Amino acid sequence: MTILGVWHIVFALGLVIGSFLNVCIYRIPKGQSLVLPRSFCPCCNTGLAWYDNIPLVSYLLLRGRCRACRAKISIRYPLVELLTGYLCAHLFYVFAQGRGEPLGVFLIYFLLACALIVATFVDLELLIIPNEITMAGMPISLALSALCPELHHAPDTLRSFSLFGIYRVDALAASALGIFTGGGLVYASVRVFRTKQLAFGLLVFWVLLDFWFQARGFAGMGRQKLAITVFFVAPFFGIFMAVPALLVKKSRMIPYGPFLSLAAIVCIMMQDYFIELINRYIQLFTILFTGFH
Repeated sequence: MTILGVWHIVFALGLVIGSFLNVCIYRIPKGQSLVLPRSFCPCCNTGLAWYDNIPLVSYLLLRGRCRACRAKISIRYPLVELLTGYLCAHLFYVFAQGRGEPLGVFLIYFLLACALIVATFVDLELLIIPNEITMAGMPISLALSALCPELHHAPDTLRSFSLFGIYRVDALAASALGIFTGGGLVYASVRVFRTKQLAFGLLVFWVLLDFWFQARGFAGMGRQKLAITVFFVAPFFGIFMAVPALLVKKSRMIPYGPFLSLAAIVCIMMQDYFIELINRYIQLFTILFTGFH
């Protein structure tokens, strides 16, 4: 099979998973089962036939309307499917094909991307980050870091971390250390700027992200380089996206989870660049504060 054919299969798989993520986005905040009942129209509660539930294709054929009641279908549904398909194909291209890393690395990165997509669209709509994503994500990240140590220490990359000298134990240690960096940064922000609105949901979401990044050992002489990068990159996305929203909606309630998610995805894709950049800054500050020798 040609490389292009593989990309098509991976993209199609991403579309199917994106359809399931739409179910998660709708049902998790409502406390509904993700399995039963089958997909239905939220306006008339009519169950969808299989041919009305084909990712992206059904939306286009139905022209964005329910077959039964003709109510408009939210544009979120095809957007989530397209985004998931794109990220699935792009992550496969970057890690499985381009960098030649184990398939497990690609799959776990994609799992994180799926969690970020669900958290992002729920936060955009309801201004909350579901505990089902954050609380469940932390123990899962610990388990995955032990099952796939290549996430935190990979040859021919800038991902490296060693504390105990035991491969899988080091992965668990890197994950556990994440809580101190991620939780500490957000907690300090809440205390300094007195923004209680950030509080628990965002704190736990950030700790989850930092768990995953520490599981990948985005480290070097410090253990939290890329996790800290996400913390500082996210506000730049927030400024460009939030200012127009504030001008149009005249509201101060801006979801911050999507900006953290976007920053996380960018840092995943460009991890070597950011780690190398931070290494250079560390060297510069070391020279400035210790002198030339």
